[in-house]
Amino acid sequence: MLNKKVYWFVALVFTCSILAACGGGTAEPSQEEGDGGLPPVAVIRAREALAADLQVGIETVAIQSWSPQEWSDSCLGLGGPAESCLAALHPGWQVMLQVTGDELYEVRTDELGDIIRINK
Repeated sequence: MLNKKVYWFVALVFTCSILAACGGGTAEPSQEEGDGGLPPVAVIRAREALAADLQVGIETVAIQSWSPQEWSDSCLGLGGPAESCLAALHPGWQVMLQVTGDELYEVRTDELGDIIRINK
């Protein structure tokens, strides 16, 4: 009887480990618009901020790409000479946007898009 219980316990552990290895994890979010993934909220906010800054309609601003970054300060590496920026690592996004018929614009954000800087 004991051998039967040990056999079923080993079979159960083996099956669970196979199932855990095959799936159940979460996929990394997409970082490229072209592969069907949705952009992070910070990327959407960057698009809105650029449209407002340029005073153009949001529909004229296209998201070209985005990638995670770790900025060296609270000004996302774009602080001016009269600004005081906290020197600490800030995770965020580098977003490349294009306005219809214009050049590419680099927009930097913090992780959630609460801080947005347009590289002019």
